[in-house]
Formats: sequence, structure tokens, C-alpha cells
Amino acid sequence: MIQNKNIIVITGGIATGKSTVTNHIRERGYEVIDSDNIVHNLYKKGNSIYLSIIRMAGIEILDERNEIDRAKLAKFIFSSENIRKEINALVHKAVIEKINEEISKTKGDTVFVDIPLMLEEKDNLINFGLAYDQIWLVYTTRELQIERLFRRDKRDKQESMKILDAQMDIEKKRNQVDIIIENTKSVETLKQQVDTLLELKNKKELTIGGINETN
Repeated sequence: MIQNKNIIVITGGIATGKSTVTNHIRERGYEVIDSDNIVHNLYKKGNSIYLSIIRMAGIEILDERNEIDRAKLAKFIFSSENIRKEINALVHKAVIEKINEEISKTKGDTVFVDIPLMLEEKDNLINFGLAYDQIWLVYTTRELQIERLFRRDKRDKQESMKILDAQMDIEKKRNQVDIIIENTKSVETLKQQVDTLLELKNKKELTIGGINETN
């Protein structure tokens, strides 16, 4: 732990509802560090990471303001497993340094860290200095991921499956985390689960495995 902080990593695949969970946790008064936002800042024009990515991907991934277009970059990253690994390795060290810096500034005893690819890149992240106490997984089925990607981003099934295939299968993730938050029903049901988990955590009664909705 960093300075006696209880560090909880929130993870999940694309379109599992992770943002809904982290936003709700913030509404309950907890601090959540967004690793994707950190990456976004690292990609900004003039940053060393920005320059390195341009050398790899070319100026074709820039928008009209010469900033990195995240959608174009995503297509480039997912075009090759080797490219994905190379770019991920490029940003990991800088991201973890920034996460640890932000954790040290938080005021509460518990801090949440949103890391989408926590399980895919776990060994690398730990090697670069990531410390944590628990991993909470926001889970939904692959079928619902594809459906939500279409509704949210208008991605067709083939493109959605390509993105999902580049991540660890969501079913395999279930066996590698401390807490599972099921998101296969309503948003209200999802938020109720989060509230229960936070209450149990505060009472120090949270058990490994989380809670599964059966109603």
C-alpha cells in the first residue's frame, strides 16, 4: 500500500459499464483516479509519448488540430497484436508514475483506480510499480458488450468482435479478481450492488467474490 492507502482497482472489458460504476463511486464521495484520462493527457501534443506514437503510427492518426485522434489510434493499435503490445509498453511506465503521484495526493483512506486493461497487463503494471489491495471487476456478457458497442459507438459486429478479441475474455477475468460486480440487468440494479459493496467495505465485512444479483 502507498501511505497506508487502501487501493482498489476497478476493471472490466469495453462496454461492461465500468464508467457507470466509477461515476457512482465518485457520487458516493470516493476519489477515483482515471488511468484512461492520464493516458489521454500523455497523448497531448508536445508530450514525449505523443512524439513516440507519431513516429510509430504516422501523421495519419492526427486530427485537424494535430492532436492524436483517439478513434484513429484505436484502429491502429488493434490492427496488430505486436503494435498493441509495443504502444502499451510505451505508456505503462509514465501512467503508473502518474497514478502513484495522484494516489499520494488523495485525502481519504480508500482510493479507487480505474484501469481498463488491469488483467491483460497486470505483470507489466506491477513491474512498473503499481500497488493495489483488491481488484473489482465490472462484468457483463460478451453478447451484451457487442450490443452496447453498437448502441454507443455504432460499431458493427465484426469491428466489435475484433476489439473484444484484443482483450482478455471477460469470462476468464472472473477468476482473477477479488470482487465481481454483475452488470447484466438495469442501471439501478448495478448501482445497488455498488452501494452494498461500499457499505460492506466500510464495515470491513467485504468478502472475496463480491455479490451476485439473483433477483
